[in-house]
Amino acid sequence: MKVRDVSVDIVKFLAVFLIINSHADIAYPKLSILATGGAIGDALFLFCSGFTLFIGKSYRFDAFYKRRVNRIYPSVFATLVMMLLLSDCSFGTISLVNFIGRPFIVAIMIYYALLWFVRKYFHNRIPLMFLMTMVVTLIAYYFFPYKYETSGKGIYGITTLFRWIPYFGAMLLGAHVGKIRERLHFHFKWDCLKFMGCLVCFYTIQFISKMIVAIAPYQIVTIIFLYGIVYYLYKCCNASFLRRIYETKAGNKVIMVVGGLCLESYLIQYCVITDKLNFLFPLNIPIIIVGVLALAYITRCLARLFSQTFRTEDYEWGKVFSLM
Repeated sequence: MKVRDVSVDIVKFLAVFLIINSHADIAYPKLSILATGGAIGDALFLFCSGFTLFIGKSYRFDAFYKRRVNRIYPSVFATLVMMLLLSDCSFGTISLVNFIGRPFIVAIMIYYALLWFVRKYFHNRIPLMFLMTMVVTLIAYYFFPYKYETSGKGIYGITTLFRWIPYFGAMLLGAHVGKIRERLHFHFKWDCLKFMGCLVCFYTIQFISKMIVAIAPYQIVTIIFLYGIVYYLYKCCNASFLRRIYETKAGNKVIMVVGGLCLESYLIQYCVITDKLNFLFPLNIPIIIVGVLALAYITRCLARLFSQTFRTEDYEWGKVFSLM
């Protein structure tokens, strides 16, 4: 029987809330600065993907990639249907971006191909691949004018392709941790202190960069702290009290159900987040989160229905509506 990694399941659970919160700026009247955590949430999601895919069963590239497409794109198309039903857009207003997925979806589809290549040919050289990702990141940042866009939204808010390059490092970090997880030592106190240190440095540098424009280009160093946040949060999630919650029937159900909706929550959240409930602040935030999760579940059911429709086997309605 396959033993699940508790830390990865809890990390994915936390990533859902960070990703939703980071896009809820309009739901924070006069406090939009609190709508943060998107970069961390994205990195956590990719860390978990790298972890699970690298230690999972090995497939030929076409079979591997087909499985990834079958997991991602039914949800993308289901989101399009939900958008048509719930928003003011019409089929004629949907762009190519909506059909292929938002930039993050395009990025992870590229990362999946790269990860298969790394696993196939550089299985024992993940740290080297990680270093190469950092080098590519620095070269792209140095030779292209991305650094001049960072004084406003910050390095993680710029709209150029650059912002997605460093995230492959998070996926490789997950792959490496997956390989060495049996040799890792967990020290909750020290891991928490290191996590908090990385978190403080990550946000302090970005905050100062917005105050002092001359410092803005140096936000590139926060990528190191972002990786540190991901790594030490993973270690912190191995805490005994979290394990006890995870092992309870209710705790396990909540963690697994919410974590399993990570992709759909990211895709469908834009249909739910609104400023119409701002008069209820701060209660509007949990209401929006619950709304996103509920709609994410419906989207995933529709995605599973799409996926099963294009197979020769009979429909498995239990799997379509399963919470996990």
